[in-house]
Amino acid sequence: MREEELQRRLTRLAERTAPPPRGSLARTVVAQHRTRRRQVIGLTTVLAAVAALVVAMTTLVGPAERPVSAVGVASPAEAVDVFTGPTRGSLAGDAAFVEGVRQLPWTTGGSSGTGLPDAPLDTRRVVFAGDVAGGRWALVVGANTAQPEPPDDDPARQTDLGALSDVAIAWFTGPPGASPDQLALQSVPRGVDPSLPAALHDPASGDLVVVTAPGDAVELSLRPDIAADGRVSRAWQPVGSPDGLAVLALPPLDGTYDTALRYRVTRDGAELTVTGPDGVPGSGPAEVSLTWLRPPPAPAAGDAVARSEIDAMLGRTGLTSAETTFTAVWAGDVPGPHDQPARVILLAQTVPSGAVYLSGTYGWPVTDGGGTGGTGCGSQVTAAGAPLDERTFALRCDVVDGTAEAQPVSSLVVIAPPAAVSARALDAGGAVLAGFPLVDGVGVVPFPERTATIETRAADGTVLQSTRPLTCADLGG
Repeated sequence: MREEELQRRLTRLAERTAPPPRGSLARTVVAQHRTRRRQVIGLTTVLAAVAALVVAMTTLVGPAERPVSAVGVASPAEAVDVFTGPTRGSLAGDAAFVEGVRQLPWTTGGSSGTGLPDAPLDTRRVVFAGDVAGGRWALVVGANTAQPEPPDDDPARQTDLGALSDVAIAWFTGPPGASPDQLALQSVPRGVDPSLPAALHDPASGDLVVVTAPGDAVELSLRPDIAADGRVSRAWQPVGSPDGLAVLALPPLDGTYDTALRYRVTRDGAELTVTGPDGVPGSGPAEVSLTWLRPPPAPAAGDAVARSEIDAMLGRTGLTSAETTFTAVWAGDVPGPHDQPARVILLAQTVPSGAVYLSGTYGWPVTDGGGTGGTGCGSQVTAAGAPLDERTFALRCDVVDGTAEAQPVSSLVVIAPPAAVSARALDAGGAVLAGFPLVDGVGVVPFPERTATIETRAADGTVLQSTRPLTCADLGG
């Protein structure tokens, strides 16, 4: 496989498949985002040594929702190694194919030196090799050559516990009937806990492979169920996993990634893990009709984040573009570092129950290398009810320029019906922190610290609505 193609895949897939970044990378990306979880869109000038741990321009990095991560169970069952035993899958009996897969490169010159595992050939084993509906896939395991050195090898400080493992994995994919040399490295190689399952999913074809220990029970949840009252739950269905392998064909989805899908594994009666699979990029952002509640502002470089965020919202809800509608509640500019404004947009996704999933995000032009970057301004699930143009929303946007050195510029954005002519920011005890006018129901002011509630008022001083700034929607169910 050509070196530039492998590098492109690693860059595009890193955030969906890689473990959480460590050390200075994490500090660089999120130091200025305070303690709230954010989305990061299109980071542009990241060191080449960590290129495999970032994504391309205008691509969403990390959901704003609380992630559902693997949860281990303290029991003797954890001593099971899910990767041991003979090769599984429909091509397991093809010795030449399996050997060809075992010898596939995990890195090339373009991706070496990035701190990613590159298992020595004599440590590699093919765990799975088989046909799926959309092609041929394989999972290879080998020695983890990218374990951290002291002091980062202290489990008490290590956020990526998989990095401490002796074992690393790599997924490979190819078209139907592919020979080994037609398979491409699909996931970023990484250290994993060998007692936990591994899975790969392609939203475009619906293919899903889950590899776990024989005897484990596997259940699947396609997406969160968002009720009309805004409550989020999940339905789970058991799937067959003979010999520790489940190969499934799920309904295809729109968009780049399906981050709504969850699977859970029960071993010896104890829930071992609830997590999402690694993801194959889908067909890319779906073409979605966007309804505007207010006239859109003049075009700006940051507008690109709207398309990326719609793509991400479809992925988080697990809905197709035919099952949902999108509304731009408001878009406009807020101040940013170095007198460079950022373009903010508040998107509302109405789901089949009538409930609304809200997500605020901003984009800013990146001068070094071009493109667009940005991050989230909060998200929320609200119940079905009043039309969007009759509701009041508040966002906190902390605009940064993608470096740890720049101080964030924090703005409060209030979006209300036009009858609201002023707003007040109140703390948790009801004390007034600031008051400011609204123009056509909208106000952008420096964020008053300790703001808990926003209260809007009519021209005669009557309180119209009270709302809280968007926080962080929980779509885990």
